[in-house]
Amino acid sequence: MKKETARQKKISELMHLFLYTNRLHRSMVEEKLSDLEVHSSQHHMLAIIAENKSICQKDIAQKLDISSAAVAVTLNKLEGAGYISRSQSFDDARKNHITITDSGVALLKKTKQIFDAMDAEMFEDVTDEEIEQMTAILSKLSAKQGK
Repeated sequence: MKKETARQKKISELMHLFLYTNRLHRSMVEEKLSDLEVHSSQHHMLAIIAENKSICQKDIAQKLDISSAAVAVTLNKLEGAGYISRSQSFDDARKNHITITDSGVALLKKTKQIFDAMDAEMFEDVTDEEIEQMTAILSKLSAKQGK
């Protein structure tokens, strides 16, 4: 096996830090959201539903890049809690239109505040220039994903 180069070692250390930071952020957010009895995935799905006046399950799955089955599980929880409502499509009886309720809007507002506070806390010692550099780097790496 080849000896790891200095660059490979630095990249490996960077990825370890990146993944650790991601887990740390997720853990912090989930802890804060637990008081509301909601998970970050439910927040993200509510945000997608709120952005679209009426959306179907298949479109949510595509936007979040997850399976329709995973969407169905989360939608059932959101509907049971009164955060969304479903209505049958007039055009296609196999489709449901999903909309956010007033309770869902209120919850989304609270969860967004939690996400914003956690993000601000994590980046409080990072300069605007460093944020711009990090954004450029992550954008470059993300662009490779589609290739």
